Parts: sequence; structure tokens; C-alpha cells
Amino acid sequence: MPPTATLAHPTIDAVLSTAATLLGMEVVFVGGVTEDSFVFERIRTADGLTWAIPTEGDVLDLASTLCDRMLNGAPPTTSDAASDPIYSQPAARELYGITSYVGVPIRDGSGRIVGTLCGIDRGRVTVPSDAIAVLSQLAEVVSAHVDRLIDDGIVIRRSSEGGWAVGGDTTSDLTSAMVLADLLAGELQPGARPARTEQPLDEVGQLRLSVKQLEHALAARVVVEQAIGVLTERQHSTPRDAFERLRKVARSRGRKVHDLAKEVVMSANDPAVPLPPELAGRR
Repeated sequence: MPPTATLAHPTIDAVLSTAATLLGMEVVFVGGVTEDSFVFERIRTADGLTWAIPTEGDVLDLASTLCDRMLNGAPPTTSDAASDPIYSQPAARELYGITSYVGVPIRDGSGRIVGTLCGIDRGRVTVPSDAIAVLSQLAEVVSAHVDRLIDDGIVIRRSSEGGWAVGGDTTSDLTSAMVLADLLAGELQPGARPARTEQPLDEVGQLRLSVKQLEHALAARVVVEQAIGVLTERQHSTPRDAFERLRKVARSRGRKVHDLAKEVVMSANDPAVPLPPELAGRR
């Protein structure tokens, strides 16, 4: 995964939450891939899990991972890795006690593989093809998030003080995280681990809808952040204050934040666009 691509973000949390519900596996994670190494970038585990699992930041030789086999053409899933002629060989299988695995590639805008979205489990978990298709959609969401940060030249990391490090500055305010979290509120809540079943997952249709909601929220975030930029400049406020004002005005008028944000952005080039007085500010 490119070094500028932070994965400590509500987008990735939403992806992993959806993947965990989709797969019903003990561990789901996003891994970063280079020419010869594999990094566990972001990990989500089932509640109460105590077995030895990878931790975020762990680095392995790429060749020692099950993801390496998948990226080199192996089937994307196995429910009996120890007996699988392809997936039994990687050292990571024994290291983490993996019985079941599923993985799909994450590609950047040029199509280059930069990571994987995967699930692992100590027990036998059968992952049907339609669930793998949804997992691939989720990988595309991660790819879109990664590409956007690279295009914007943004480097964001969690700081040791509990806030956010943006570039060289530390702050407790991360407007894009606030925006996305607000847009996703009530739509993608982490759920309990679903019961194991040998039948195709009956919730796949609902999970496809969740992916669409997440993709919509990502697109809406761009417009909302543009509106925040307009309001910050227009009213000489901080991005956080601008976001809170936009959200408050939308709620007080029973409107969607995204729709009101589009009008704010349009008003930057067309003063005739009508806006609530709280958002008009100085022209």
C-alpha cells in the first residue's frame, strides 16, 4: 500500500465492518503489498477473540502469505487450508492457525495491485461466489479511498496523543472523518458475527445495498468537503465550525446535508443561488 494512503479512517472501518458481517469470519483485514513484503494495515476481529492473530503493522515476507497465492492465480477462498495443495504451503497458515481464507486484490487507479482485502478463520467457513463478488466491491471502495488521498497529497495518521496527525501538524479535528462518519451514521453499524451456515448467505442482497450506501457516502463526502472549503473562506471560520453550521442548518430545515452542500458549492460561482442566511456570510 502506498505510504501516503492512511487506512485509519471511517471509510475503512465501514468496509471492514461490512466484510465481517458478509464473511462471518473471525478476522478480516486490509493488507498492503509491495514487491516482496506484506503489511497488516487494518484489522477487525470478532468480539472476545483470544487466539494468536496478526496485529496492525506486522510485516511478513509476501511469499509466506496466503494472499501471495491468491494474487498469483489461486482460487480466492479455501475452507480447509491445511489439506489444500496450494494454500497449505505458506508459513502464515501455520503461524496463525488458519483453516479458512478468502481474499481479493486491491488495485490503484492504474490497475496495479497495492493490497488485499481478506478474511481468515480457525474453523471451516465456506464463502460462496456471490459473497466474494461483494468483497470485490468493498475492495474497490478501499481503492477509491486510497486514490483520493494520493491525488490530494494528504498524509493522515493517528497521533500518540489520541488525535490526528495531518501532514506535520497534530489536531483533534479531522473534517473528512467527521463528514463521512455523519453520512454513514445509521447505515453501516457493526453487527454481531452471523451464524455459520453451509448455505449461501441470505443477507448478501442487504450487504450489496450497504456497499452501495458506502459508495454513495464517499461520493457525497467530496461535495460536502468542497462546501466546507467555501464556508471556511467565506465566513472566516475553521473547517469544523463550517461543517457543524452546515449540518445544523440542514437539520433545522429538514434537508439533506449533501443537497445543501451542492448549493453552497454552486453559490461560489453564482451569487444568485439562494442560500439560508446562516450560510450566506460575507460575499
